Amino acid sequence: MLSTLLATKLHRPRPTSNLVARPRLTQRLDEGLRNGHRLFLVVAPAGYGKTTLVTDWLGRTGTPSAWLSLDEADNDPLRFFSYVAAALQKTLGAKLAQPLLEAFPMAPQSPEAFVLPLINDLTAAGRPVILALDDYHLITAGLVQEAMAFLLEHCPPDLHLVVLTRADPPFPLPRLRVRQWMTEIRDRDLRFTPEEMTAFLNTLHGLNLPAGQIAALESRTEGWAAGVRLAALSLEGFSAERAAEFIRAFSGSHHYIVDYLLDEVLSRQPDGVREFLLQTSILERMCAPLCDAIVTWGPAEQGSAGDSGEMALGAPRHRDELLPRRSPAQGILETLERSSLFLVPLDDERRWYRYHHLFIDFLRQLSKSSLQPDQVAGLHVRAGDWYGQNGFAADAVHHALLAGHHQRAAQIVEENAWSMVLHADLVALDKWIRALPDDAVAARPWLRIYHAWALMFQESEAAEGLLKAVEQQHQAGDGTALPYEMQGHSTAIRAWIAYMRGDLDGAVVLARQALAVCPHMDAAVRSGLMAFLGTWCLVHNDFAGCASAFAEAADLARSSGNVMLEVLAHTSLGSLSEITGRLHEAEASFQEALHIAVRAKSPVAGQAYACLAHVHREWNDLASARLYAQKHIESSALLGLVDGLACGHLMLATVLQAQNDIPGANQALAEASQVIERHPLDVRSVEWLGATRAKLWLAQGKLDDARRWAETRGLSEEGDLDLRNVVEYLALVRILLAEQRPEAAMRLLSRLHAMMESSGRQGILIQILVLRAIAWEMQAEGASALAVLEQALSLAHREGYVRVFLDAGKPIETLLKIAVARGQDRDLVAYTRKLLAGFAGNSVPPDAGQPPVMGILSARELEVLRLMAAGCSNREIANQLVLAIGTVKRHTANIFDRLDVRNRTEAVAIARQLGLL
Repeated sequence: MLSTLLATKLHRPRPTSNLVARPRLTQRLDEGLRNGHRLFLVVAPAGYGKTTLVTDWLGRTGTPSAWLSLDEADNDPLRFFSYVAAALQKTLGAKLAQPLLEAFPMAPQSPEAFVLPLINDLTAAGRPVILALDDYHLITAGLVQEAMAFLLEHCPPDLHLVVLTRADPPFPLPRLRVRQWMTEIRDRDLRFTPEEMTAFLNTLHGLNLPAGQIAALESRTEGWAAGVRLAALSLEGFSAERAAEFIRAFSGSHHYIVDYLLDEVLSRQPDGVREFLLQTSILERMCAPLCDAIVTWGPAEQGSAGDSGEMALGAPRHRDELLPRRSPAQGILETLERSSLFLVPLDDERRWYRYHHLFIDFLRQLSKSSLQPDQVAGLHVRAGDWYGQNGFAADAVHHALLAGHHQRAAQIVEENAWSMVLHADLVALDKWIRALPDDAVAARPWLRIYHAWALMFQESEAAEGLLKAVEQQHQAGDGTALPYEMQGHSTAIRAWIAYMRGDLDGAVVLARQALAVCPHMDAAVRSGLMAFLGTWCLVHNDFAGCASAFAEAADLARSSGNVMLEVLAHTSLGSLSEITGRLHEAEASFQEALHIAVRAKSPVAGQAYACLAHVHREWNDLASARLYAQKHIESSALLGLVDGLACGHLMLATVLQAQNDIPGANQALAEASQVIERHPLDVRSVEWLGATRAKLWLAQGKLDDARRWAETRGLSEEGDLDLRNVVEYLALVRILLAEQRPEAAMRLLSRLHAMMESSGRQGILIQILVLRAIAWEMQAEGASALAVLEQALSLAHREGYVRVFLDAGKPIETLLKIAVARGQDRDLVAYTRKLLAGFAGNSVPPDAGQPPVMGILSARELEVLRLMAAGCSNREIANQLVLAIGTVKRHTANIFDRLDVRNRTEAVAIARQLGLL
């Protein structure tokens, strides 16, 4: 999340007092709004009145509107959409796209990741809003453009996007035109008509020009609003003869007109005002204290600058019209604003301003010949100092670099870098550091280490190179090793890199080294390292050590506010319970993880959704499993995690397959395969992804595809078994059985059985026993088949396993019928009958002991849902529960979002399907 959001960027400029009504244009905008157009494109070169038109229209529509003034720094996608969310949130008053504004473990990499939170939250809000993006031509980042195109394609009908730009954006404009989703206003539309020229020049400015002179001026300016406005300012006070002479001589290109008129206007200003304008032209935005800090007044101006309102263009006629002066800069700013030419206010308090774009371009061009390089550098130094002292780090860095004070810029970046790492503002940090000269970075080893943190997710080799450079530089300096804290961070980064490359053993070695070298590192760092240790303990059957490590990781993550690692720790504890066959305990841990993520409105809920989908599928609670799988896909898209997307689509495919929705299962399988084939995957995901695809292929009779996968992976019944590849070998067993090779399958199953039994992994042992029963049955060993199946039932019934039996098909159904007939244990017989009911296509209720979607809906939301199902209105619900209407609406929006529905009817239907009502 951005450390600072500038409120001034969200301020809609006020229409000027000398505004010409343009009903021919505002009516077109109104018509587009009535027709539900998604895009209002206002495109023209500078000075055509785009902003004036739109601000006037927004003030008249009655529809809530949000405003965002863009600059080049907004090409960072996270920054861009954080500002978009903040602008909409300011207007609607509701929390919007909180996952985007929360800390990410890494910057999202898919366009959808940036707009899905907005789409979902705006849909839930159900309120019309206009979002205006000014100066959109400054946005060139491809990821932003792709995300905006996705937003236009999928935005809710209540969102209307107004784009003010000097050039066509790379949106699918032809498709938007064909679908009649767009209103366009271009420079030819924005040109003043003769009637508008007359109103502007004669009515507003009182020039009383004859029609012939207005026509001549219209012809020379081509209706260009800025040219007309500047001409009017120059004509004020002219006699009729001098005005006619001025208009006759007025000619040339737009650039010539601007240079000529601004020179005329500027030449009328006192020396102090001209100097103020030139010196403050280095600023993108300004306030009086900032201007006072950077402007150097000449001896003649020091005493009179405070009275500059009397000297500048447009000075009031009476002194009592002047606002109270607090500083020389304040006086000039107030006077310039009243001139309605130079300044644009950026907030309602009139504290922050910017110059008009045309005027700032002119001033900067003029300052090149008027100010010496050392003067300009001094201005940037003072601006950087002021910004740094007032908490504007990005602006401080910007001006320090422009001043050539590279060491000062590096210092500011270093002071803010660790906070940016913890808040996942990694793209901005990388950009800042890359803007610094190499020698400035090399002089600050901590800066290189922070840069390595920023790069390790996407450019691990570059991150390692930075760490080596730090170590080599330190050894070359005084020959000693790095300080302990630097060693700890460096080793922790290498542990993360090893973990992401699938080298768990190496990651654990490095994690232990980091903790030993610097045991008091930041809690967020230690939490990640403890998670590595927990995973290693799990792989090596140290279940007690695993539970202890993950519990400590959860505590550290909670204390540091790292939601991602806290969720990871709880899902890992749940996975330990699942592996050891304790499904109810696992589900409780997964629900706790989900509760933590939902409470923080974080997209890292995806990991919890995935685990819950797996448990509920095993309980044959397919409606809940499907919902969880879909939520997992959505969360993975938010984070841009391709592994999560692939796993989510495959999990959904297994659920749809269990529901006998073969077309749906094939579609989900195809989407997963597309992700797998187009993107590099995390090494840790490859085994599960491949094995699950193979199981789906076998369920659909695609034995050849499954066999090719096994051969590609180099799997054979004599292969080396490892706890990390058991899932692949279980898939190989199924392939061997499908190939009618029960003897080979049995040999492999015997080895797997011994491994799982000795390690206490009862969850997997149940699967092995079911497969052994099938292998015995295929060899006409009915008694042996029944014996191992009864072992499986004995292990499975207390935790309510279902799909492990149903997925095995007809052979297990036949054996279960025999088991029922000869069963002695009443509980086992009842359990077996429930399984047979599942084979018959009847619903098998989940034996989970709590509502299947607990954690998605809060207790209060369940109360609202039940009253909603009873047909109560929002007012009636509010009265029943003693809540405000707004609170009821918020709960309703949450219910719609979490059940993935659009209205009350759908919500009640899904709730009944899930057993909530």
